[in-house]
Amino acid sequence: MRDHYKVLVTIVLFFSVAIRLLLYWVNPPGNSFDNHFEPIFMIMNTGCTPAKDACFQCYHPPVFYWISALVGDSAKNFGLTLNGLTKLLQFLPCLYGVLSLWVWYLIAEKLPLSGFARFFAFAAACILPRHVYMSAMNSNDTLSYLLVSVCVYLLLVIVEERLSVRKLAALSVAITLAVFTKYTAFAILPTACAVFAAAFSRRLIQRSKRNCLLVCIAFLLPLTMLTSYMVHNTRRYGTALPWNVTLYDPSVDRPRDPGGISFVTFKPWEEIEAPILAPGRLNSFWTMLYGGMWFDTEPYFVSYLDTDSGWWDRYYDWYRGKGAFPGENHGQSRITRWCGSSLETLGLVPLALVMIGLCRYFRGKKAFLAESAARTEVVLTLLPLLFLCNAAGIVALTLKLPVYNSIKASYLLNSVPFFMVFMGFGAGWAEKSRIGTVTVPVCIGLLFLFSLVHFTHFIYMMI
Repeated sequence: MRDHYKVLVTIVLFFSVAIRLLLYWVNPPGNSFDNHFEPIFMIMNTGCTPAKDACFQCYHPPVFYWISALVGDSAKNFGLTLNGLTKLLQFLPCLYGVLSLWVWYLIAEKLPLSGFARFFAFAAACILPRHVYMSAMNSNDTLSYLLVSVCVYLLLVIVEERLSVRKLAALSVAITLAVFTKYTAFAILPTACAVFAAAFSRRLIQRSKRNCLLVCIAFLLPLTMLTSYMVHNTRRYGTALPWNVTLYDPSVDRPRDPGGISFVTFKPWEEIEAPILAPGRLNSFWTMLYGGMWFDTEPYFVSYLDTDSGWWDRYYDWYRGKGAFPGENHGQSRITRWCGSSLETLGLVPLALVMIGLCRYFRGKKAFLAESAARTEVVLTLLPLLFLCNAAGIVALTLKLPVYNSIKASYLLNSVPFFMVFMGFGAGWAEKSRIGTVTVPVCIGLLFLFSLVHFTHFIYMMI
């Protein structure tokens, strides 16, 4: 079984990496949610971090931009043209996306589950369409996913090894880099603090003065730097965490549904019927997050798959609040809508497995866990906190800016380790029944297949 598991993981990794690299290659550098090239080129030209209000994306923490600028400066010395430079910089988020797969594999290997449950949870995470989309765009999101996942893996290892000083130092650096990459990565701070508090209280890590001091020192770096950053921002910009709505406020003209946004509804059938933003489908917070996770509902890719450019021109006018909705044609080819509806439908299976895993885990039915799980269990128990903090940040953003721009599935991908772990717990439960051992492989296999068909179609059309 172990040999089969390794072969299957290798196949999944091969196709997952290949599809990300190919999608990056055909996707134009400018096809992304925002222009993240501008802050990078500002740093390359001046050698300094630009002011938070110097451009629309300059408000973000600087780690992603500085790494890109350093790579860009090195590439310029080799005479790379502007087009070549932008394509190289676009590759960095793709690289971060590919590296995230490897970190997820390392986390999956730490799970006290059977090869069946571990493999299908890992496979679903690898082919998650929103992560594939983001790996082809130039943005700071994929770096934040990578760094948060590294933090989760290090927490597992540190608790398992009873507080390795070297791993603790690495965690300190990883948390610092994460919180200085994107605000959505702040969720890792309370999660990491809770993990150590629980580990000390359960005596999984010895409660000595030395160990307590080491943990405090580890958090000193990110907390001191973050505090200094926020104080500086408050003095200069009047707010601890600057935002770009002072340059442009999307709530002024972007389309909305009457009645505002509901945080207590979930209507996946709307996404299955027509997987694209449209009037009447801009009011359910959880539905929009779910829809964007499994298909390009916003959309930035599917418009390349249809020849009706006139419909898409009118659609994007509506999308930007400059015109009326062009009607229910949706501008999508039959295969695109078919793939979209199929992915939205099949995505309910991983969601159901996560919910089952959560229910069984927190109801105390942990017989599916191996006996050796005691040390990693404290981290697994607190992974839902990562999701809750991540989701709370998106809710707060949506309350402040109640339009679809705030409800991006990409903001929730810092919680992929949580989804993968509890999906594995759900699959572990399903494995105990004959129906589950058939249903899970079939559904995850179809999910993988339809994702490959969708992305292959896009790559073919772009080539």
